[in-house]
Amino acid sequence: MKNRILLFVLAAIVAPTSLVCGAEITAQGGAVLVPAGEYRVGARTVKVVQAATLAVAPAPVLAITNEPVKLSADKPAGWSKGTRLRGCNAKDVNACGSFVPGSLEIRRTKAGPLLKVGDDYLADTAWGHVGIGTNSCVTIKDVVVANYRYSLLRMDTIQVSADGKASLKASEPHISAPMPPVADAGCIAIAHVFVNYSDTEPKTGQIYPVLETAAQAVTRTTAGRIPKTLAKLKAGGPVKIVCWGDSVTAGGNASKPEFRYPDVFAAGLRERFPQAKIEMENISAGGSHSRQWLFPDKFPYRGKPWQETGVTWQRIADAKPDLVTLEFVNDAGMTPAVVEEVYSDILSRVQGIGAELILITPHFTMWKMMGFKSMNEVERRPYVLALREFANKHNIALADAAARWEHLWKEGLPYLTLLHNTINHPDDRGQRLFAEELWKCFR
Repeated sequence: MKNRILLFVLAAIVAPTSLVCGAEITAQGGAVLVPAGEYRVGARTVKVVQAATLAVAPAPVLAITNEPVKLSADKPAGWSKGTRLRGCNAKDVNACGSFVPGSLEIRRTKAGPLLKVGDDYLADTAWGHVGIGTNSCVTIKDVVVANYRYSLLRMDTIQVSADGKASLKASEPHISAPMPPVADAGCIAIAHVFVNYSDTEPKTGQIYPVLETAAQAVTRTTAGRIPKTLAKLKAGGPVKIVCWGDSVTAGGNASKPEFRYPDVFAAGLRERFPQAKIEMENISAGGSHSRQWLFPDKFPYRGKPWQETGVTWQRIADAKPDLVTLEFVNDAGMTPAVVEEVYSDILSRVQGIGAELILITPHFTMWKMMGFKSMNEVERRPYVLALREFANKHNIALADAAARWEHLWKEGLPYLTLLHNTINHPDDRGQRLFAEELWKCFR
């Protein structure tokens, strides 16, 4: 697996410039060069009256000394194998690319001799994982000490004041999901500068112009296809909603339960329909796919009986919902034929319990899963295309979250910076995108 450093370097094919007239923003040495000219941000035109050279600080690099570690018996490989070096941790996994290659030293004791890579220990430097070597002088039960360095990410903001002067506002560093700072009062953000792990100077390909606003994103989300639910909400009656899905629906890397998209979605509905009695139940399981719920005996979740895991369609049926929302990024490997077969079964079951259905297209995941080589590629996963077609064919409501993720680069955001675990779990911002598309179904 190519690490995150290489993936972001490949992002040099970024975007059409936001420039109306003049030259493009570029990187040179340790700075970005902002030419004088007019820049379009959404529907606005922002004028820079004087060219500016804005210094960009290198990526932060932190040192860890004498971290106690037990070497895993597993050969370190990818995100799941080996002992994690804790400095690189992004909640549930290590952040791919954050470890600084060549920085690792492992000793048996703080003042002891260096252990030998290969013989005594193995390392996956992309993910910051270690394991026991092929001829080690220690065992997996021994505690050794590790010294190493790791790096953080930043998303700095290029802003322009009311009098046309450009400046740079540095962001707070983050292990995996840096947030660009909001422009200062009286200023407008015209671009963001992504500072990658261990970068010593900015790169032109990592400057992301703010071309459009979120409101300009064109999605295939549908309205008017949940008439019974809408009628109940408008009448102020009780409405039961089940949000059904995998780890993303369960909350993934949301910082608090109230920032999970089902909770954000339900809270927004309660604001819009204050007289209605809205109950939301989150029925989800991390790592699950839809067929495990539909056919638990044939596709047991984690190899265990459904009576033990609770991963079964009967839970959705027993909840007696008026509306079911469905999100399964883990279905993304389905072919169009399988989508038609499986989702026809889902539709039949949902309608059979008297409920309505909203299908949710999945977010973008790490590049290896997407088959991407740049940040501004279009959605082409067969599952997503088939899900859109299925919704259209059967007149089923669709919340097209995938299209919102596809649009992020136009908003000046490389979508990978919204993946808190660098693989597939959105941060709070990414979670909210699902809720925003779901709300559109209630117009």
